[in-house]
Amino acid sequence: MKQAALNKLLNAVLRQSAKSHKWQFSRGFVLKATDQLFFSIIILGQVKQHHLSYSLSYKLLAFDDLFWKIVKLEENLKQPLSFRASGAWTAPMTTIYKGELSIADWDADNLHVGVNEIIARCELEAGKVSEEIRGLDDNLRVIERLYTRLKDEYPNAVTNIWCERLLTSILKKEYRDSERIVRDRMNSHDLGGFQVGNKSFYELANEHLQSVL
Repeated sequence: MKQAALNKLLNAVLRQSAKSHKWQFSRGFVLKATDQLFFSIIILGQVKQHHLSYSLSYKLLAFDDLFWKIVKLEENLKQPLSFRASGAWTAPMTTIYKGELSIADWDADNLHVGVNEIIARCELEAGKVSEEIRGLDDNLRVIERLYTRLKDEYPNAVTNIWCERLLTSILKKEYRDSERIVRDRMNSHDLGGFQVGNKSFYELANEHLQSVL
């Protein structure tokens, strides 16, 4: 089997399995939203390897809503749910869970069994996070814990969670903390992963803060 054929078959299986688990499938993502949280599963297969790799990520729905206000793209609120996973201009997601599942052969039956097993595993982990997060403080504690785990596993990973910390402080209306984070990030020349014209995410966040203070 060629990689293109596997990708096509896997997408068909993902669409069917997602529906049976009451998740959605779009643009390669298996996704679901609760009242507060957005979850996304990515499942990939490589023809030359005999396993499926997968990862489950999440974020607060409110993060995207605020993020789009900051970067002046509030029209994105009208986009379908899948845009929160596949859109170029969205708030960062945090990886909860990842792994690999062995596949005996690349055929539809084996893929169905494997994909169903992966979604079931991810559902369990998503349920645990949903139970843990009751508000903004709970969410930030989960993000901090997962970030610590990431840095322990990959000490040289070039990433940070200042965007999530900033969004949390603004949502909590703790604007002094918000201003401190923005000032520190701008002084550190941190673009925040996004840039509109010649303005970084933190420069745009500074403008947003001035408008609400």
